[in-house]
Amino acid sequence: MIYTRSAGDAQILSFSRELVRDALQILRDSEHIARAQRIRDELVAVEPVRGEGDPA
Repeated sequence: MIYTRSAGDAQILSFSRELVRDALQILRDSEHIARAQRIRDELVAVEPVRGEGDPA
């Protein structure tokens, strides 16, 4: 199959770029949430949650 440009290609490319921009903005805005989750996961990995694991 040989690629030939069509009128809709520019529109699709523009829409794709807009989606990527929006996705990157969402990632930038959610960094504080991800950071807090990583810290929580590190704390949970260090010390078991009360009531989990071997009985005291």
